[in-house]
This record gives sequence, C-alpha cells and structure tokens, in this order.
Amino acid sequence: MKKRLLKNDLKKNKLLSVSVFMFMAVSAALMGLTVMLFSGLWSSIDDLMTRADTCDFLQMHAGEINEEQLNEFARENDAVSNMQICTFLNVENNSIFIGDRSLSDSTQDNGFCRQSPEFDYLIDMNGNIAAVPYGEVFAPACYKNEYGINIGDTMKCEDFSLTVTGFIRDSQMNSMMASSKRFLVNDAQYEELKAIGDEEYLIEFKIKDGYDINAFSTSYSDAGLPANGPTITSTLIKIVNAMSDGMMILVILLVSIVVLAISIVCIRYIVLTGMEKDRREVGMMKAVGISKKDIRGFYLAKYVFLSGLGALFGVIAAAIVSKPLGASMKELYGTSNNNITTVILTVIGTTFTETVILLSVRRNLKKTEKISAVEALRGSNTVRRKRNGYIFIALVIAASVFLMLVPQNIASTIGSEKFVTYMGIGNAQVRMDVRQCDDIAGESLKLLETVKRDDRVKLYSLMQTKSKRAMLNDGTVLNLLVEEGDHTVFSLNYLSGSAPVNNGEIALSSINASELSLNVGDGLTLECDNGYEAYTVCGIYSDITNGGKTAKIAKDTSVLSNGKIMWSILYVELNDGEDLDNWIGEYRELTSKSGSVKIVDIKQYMIGTYGHTINRIKLASGVSVVSACLIILIVVLLFVRLTIWQERGNNSLKKALGITDKLIRAGYMKKTLIYIFAGIVAGIILGITAGESISGALLGLLGANGFKFILDPKMVFVLIPIEALLASVAAVRISLCEIDKIKAVEVAKGRD
Repeated sequence: MKKRLLKNDLKKNKLLSVSVFMFMAVSAALMGLTVMLFSGLWSSIDDLMTRADTCDFLQMHAGEINEEQLNEFARENDAVSNMQICTFLNVENNSIFIGDRSLSDSTQDNGFCRQSPEFDYLIDMNGNIAAVPYGEVFAPACYKNEYGINIGDTMKCEDFSLTVTGFIRDSQMNSMMASSKRFLVNDAQYEELKAIGDEEYLIEFKIKDGYDINAFSTSYSDAGLPANGPTITSTLIKIVNAMSDGMMILVILLVSIVVLAISIVCIRYIVLTGMEKDRREVGMMKAVGISKKDIRGFYLAKYVFLSGLGALFGVIAAAIVSKPLGASMKELYGTSNNNITTVILTVIGTTFTETVILLSVRRNLKKTEKISAVEALRGSNTVRRKRNGYIFIALVIAASVFLMLVPQNIASTIGSEKFVTYMGIGNAQVRMDVRQCDDIAGESLKLLETVKRDDRVKLYSLMQTKSKRAMLNDGTVLNLLVEEGDHTVFSLNYLSGSAPVNNGEIALSSINASELSLNVGDGLTLECDNGYEAYTVCGIYSDITNGGKTAKIAKDTSVLSNGKIMWSILYVELNDGEDLDNWIGEYRELTSKSGSVKIVDIKQYMIGTYGHTINRIKLASGVSVVSACLIILIVVLLFVRLTIWQERGNNSLKKALGITDKLIRAGYMKKTLIYIFAGIVAGIILGITAGESISGALLGLLGANGFKFILDPKMVFVLIPIEALLASVAAVRISLCEIDKIKAVEVAKGRD
C-alpha cells in the first residue's frame, strides 16, 4: 500500500517532486565534486612525493661549497637520516628556445639537471624514475600546456640542440608558484652543458621521524653552512603544489555550502506547500486511524526516495564533471592509487549533504501533526498559510548572484596588477632580480647606478634580502628572512601599522607575526652588522612569497652592504609614455653577460606565477555560474507556477470577467520582475561585501591577509546580472504557460 501511495503521490505532485530531486541532486553533485577533487589532489601529490622520495629540507645555494663540511654536519646531527648534494645548471631564459618559442618571457629560473642519486627523483609520466638518453631532454610537465611543448620538439640552448622525448613531474618544482624549473638530461650531456650556465647547489636532507624541521633549520644555520638561496621544507613543497588547484576546490566548496543552504530553504517551502495542498488527504488518513508517526513516515519515505535518487545522480554528475576539472591535476601529479578512499569519502560527503536536507525535511513534516482531522476535511484555513513565493524568488536570486560573483571577483583580484601588494612585492612596473653569483652586492650596485642615470626611470628602490638571527623576549632564537631597503617607495598592503622608516623598526609578514605571537609595538632582538640590536614591530603586512615568512627593515642599500646577501631585487617604475617592453629588452641585453640578473614585467610575473591559479578559479567560476543559473531556473519556475496554482480561482474569475490571458501574464511578469531586480541588486551587494570577507578568509590561509576585492565592473554590473536576469525571465515565461490551462468556467464550478 505504501508503495502505491508513494507512486500516486509522485505522479500527482510531479513539479514538486522534480524540484526536490533537482535540489538534492545539485547539492550532492557539488559536495561530491569538492570531495572528489580534494581527495584526488591531495592523494596524487602525496603519491608523487612518495614516488619521488621528496627531501624534508632543501637549501638552495649559489657559490662554492665545502662538501666535507656538509657531510660531517650530516653525520653528527641525530635528526639526519640521509643527505645529498644535487646540482642545478641555471641558464639564461633568453638563450632557451623550444620549437619556435623562446623562454625569454618566463618568470621562472630555468636550467638543466641530472637525475638525483638517492632521493628527490624526477618522475616520468608513467610514474617511474625518469631516465634520459644522450641528446634528449625531458621538459617539466607544467610547461607542456604553458608553452605548447610536444614530444619531438627541438630544444635549442646556444650551440646545443636537444630533442624533447618526454616530460617529468618534479615533486619540488611542479607548481608555477615555485620559482625554478628543472629540465632533465643525461649525465654526460649535463657535463657538456656546464659551459653555458651557472651551477648552483641543492643541498637536501631527509629528516628522521619525530624531529622538528624548524629546529633542524636553526641548527643548520648555526653551523654556518652554505645558505646563499632560499630554504624550503617538505610542508611548504606540499602547500605550494596544492595551492593552484586547491584554490579552485575551495571556491567549489564555498559554492556547495551556499547551494546546500539554498536547497534547505527551498525544500522547506516545497514541503510546507505540499502539505497544505494535501491537507484533505492528511485529514482523511487521520480520520481512518492512521497515526501521526505513520503519516510523517509516509511523507518522509517519499523524500528519502528522492534523496537517494538525487545522491546517485549527484555522484554520477560529479564524476563526469571532475574529469575535465581534474585533468590539470592528473597532468601535473599523476593518477592516485587511492581510488577506494576517494570513493568512500565521496559517499560520505554526499550522504552528509542528503542527511542535512532530510533532517530539515523531517523537522518540517512535524507540522502535519498540528492538523486536526476535522479541520483538514472541511478545508479550514486555520492551518493553511499562504506564503509569498516572490520573497523566496528574491532571496534565491540574491544567493545565486552571490555564487556567480564571488569566484569571478577572486579571479579578477588575483589577476589585477594591484594584487602584488598582497604578495609582499612592491607595486612597480619592473622587477630586476640579482641572484646566483658570487658578488650579489657588487652586481646590484652596478645595476642601481645604471638605473639612476637613466632619464626614463621615474622611481626605483633596491631591496637586499639576508638571513638574520633573531631573539624573542622569551629567549626563543630563530632565523628571519629580512629584506633591507626603502620600503616607502613601493609600499605594500599593511594590515596594521606602517612600513619601517627609522632604525630599530621592523615590519613582519602576517604569518610570521601570527606564529611568533607578535603585534605592532612588540619588541625583538635582531642580529645586525655591529651585533644584536633591539627592534620594535612597526607594521604587519600581507605576504605569500617565501612561504609567507619574511620581515622588512629600513636601510640604505645604495652603499656596499655588510653581511651575506641571499638575493637583491631592484624595483623600477618608468615615466609615463615610456615603452616598457623596449626598456626591458635593452636591460636584458645589457645584463646578459653577467648571467645573474633576471628582469621581468610585473604583469608578466603575476601571469607566470598565478596564471594557472586564475584559470582554475575561472573553471570554478564556470561551475558556479551553471549551478546558479540552474537554481534560478528551477526556483523561479517552481514558485511562479505554485503561485499561479494558488491563485487559480482568482485567475479563472478574471477570465470570466473578460480579462485576456495576455494581460494576466503581463501582471505576473511585472510583479515577478520587481522581485527579480531586487534579488539581483541584493546579490551584487552581498557578493561585494560578504563575498569579500569570505574570500579574504580563504586567501588568508595562504598569507594574503587584509584582502580587498579588485572588481571587474563589466562582469559585476553587466554580464552576471544579465545572466541571472535571462535565467529568471526564461523561467517566468515558461511558468506563465499555466495561465492558458485555466478556464473561465472553473470559478462557476467552485474549483479551488
């Protein structure tokens, strides 16, 4: 009997049933997609790092090294389980050509390497340790699409010509957010290529379980070992690898949560409307002695059935959509062997979503217990409450516009020139890096003097980064990456306080300030040229470079600096009207002989570093737009048709009085458009305000705090509102076809 009742109920309320099913399916699909992508990404990265046997601590170093000193340190340090020294042959980008494409515009440090001897292996596309014959080269997997490299392309580097015969997954440098890229060649080939590049060292350690990597880093620094370059840990490697696609997944997660909230609200309205429509049936069941629990159970069984279908459809849809969205992850990190875990987590995620919805349905069904048999049978209006579907339309459209706006606003912000102020980078036009040479200070000053004499230059500022010992008030000793220079020329985005101007002032990145529990006004002791000096925190800024752990002090960098400089950066802004590309070309040619200066347009630097991330967020934005438009279509279609059904008697009377279908439809369209426009406006406001706060929380995980949207007016105020309007109007027009089915004679028959 229950099956027959369920079947009849589904037939009788097709529109309501289909609407509930669609909300449940979309919610399940988005949550399932989030779980699939995140589980696949994390397990693929983990699997790649396991196959590659990634090091736990990496110190890059340009200059001479004492291998015996390093070996002795490794032998005497209890934390070290293994150590190796690898080499990386840094080559000028403008001398590298692959096919007909030059790497001169690359923001990466490109070079050649050999396969690692003991760990940190470079993995081929089949998941094996790559081996390259003489005369051939394996290119980074991330360059396959970035530069359109194909198997069989010729790579030319000065007098050398190599054939691209494969691609490698580099667990340390896979992401475009990593600053270097390795091309794998044969050992013999590497020896020949040494003549055209500058060799630097990758000093790598494997650390035993249970030992603190930060404590090891401090002991390495205390030993005075080579450190002319950045320090990287396995944790940072994993975060950088996950960052690009991880941002896309976080956006989809945000979309799925909002869609779940919309679904709960809409299904609640559908349940209550359905119960009002079935009040006579509920009264009859009570009159014949069916208990409240059984009545509630009957209706709940219908929603459980729809939930099961929705979950199944959602998982299938998520699996289909995850393939194109996960194609980039598969390319970069390979396919995870942990498919069973992904399936289990996906089932858990979709089950959780459906359970939340069903708990809401169960709560709403309890309202049936308040309907007495007598009132229900005689059609009393004491229970029946007419709900304004137009308000729901406005609320859902507002939430849907919010869904469409937030991913788009994140993408436009990260793609903006001004986003560099959240990266810890000066908002200049040109960035000139001086690295990988024995005399960084001397090379930097020569470059500075040249820029000073250039009449085309409007502003410039030289920054020098050193690793300095610092001591907190509680006696904790640590190493800080400190950037010295004039930080007022190209100022950053300061969350609190301001840039260091005077001696004794230091600004900290937000991640450093948080980890060290320091605020503006707090003090610390910093190692300087003449010993330790007291410093006061004057400002806290946003930074996502070098793991987000940096500091800044004011210092005159136009004179020869004391202490070892890890790298120098010269920021430049030209006078208005100057040809930027021409200027960069001239300086690249001027500095080409030194081989230690890399010059990039800040715009290109941003595209090179975050282009992949922006593209992934745009994909997530596409998912959100499709989901939002689908929700608008379903909701508007559902509630306008329900409103017409509720007002069927009035519409029949209007027809009996001679009012045409066209005029009745026009009345509904006019009234609906008012709420549609109200919803769109509210959605835009929410997308800019609340969306900014939510997006700031997401980017804050990466160290980009104090986040403010940099809007694309065309998208925010034109394209997205038009998309929402078109979906809404289309749904209204389809719904208004119900008017044609209403007959004037119905009012005479007393049809409700």
